[in-house]
Amino acid sequence: MTDLLENIRLSLSDPQTRHALLVHFPIAFSVLAIPFTAVLPFIHRRRAIAYRLLLAASIFATGVIAWQAGEAGEAAETLARVNLGTAGTSLLEDHHEDGDRVPLLLTAIAAMVLVTTVPRPLVRSGAGILAFGLTLATVLWIANVANQGGRLVYWFGAAGPGQVEATTGLN
Repeated sequence: MTDLLENIRLSLSDPQTRHALLVHFPIAFSVLAIPFTAVLPFIHRRRAIAYRLLLAASIFATGVIAWQAGEAGEAAETLARVNLGTAGTSLLEDHHEDGDRVPLLLTAIAAMVLVTTVPRPLVRSGAGILAFGLTLATVLWIANVANQGGRLVYWFGAAGPGQVEATTGLN
């Protein structure tokens, strides 16, 4: 068990590995949030306040993790630039700019979910519809950013020499 914890600690100290570890959580959770935000316009009971608050807190926490993934990616950017040509550098800059918006989008979803706690039915339903629409848009945005990151790693070798082979078995 201590070997596992030591390996995790060492992995989190490397910015490239930390970025790779953290970035997958917002991808997965944003997709999982779709059905949970889809039901918001249809929940009308005050008992559902706990559901709304837990959902908002979860989405906000996902935004914090996305922000941390972005910070790790920014720290690893100089290492990634070593292997990139002009096209790769341009893609890296796009990935960086687009990735910076992910925590903001997740925070906006969390805010819309919080607005659904307002006891007025029209406000609650409207905010629920907006939260669902924003969730769908965010999932598409994150998919684009993830695609950019995947292309950086597998097409341009931004992971660094030997890291792709070590993690995937590809030669």
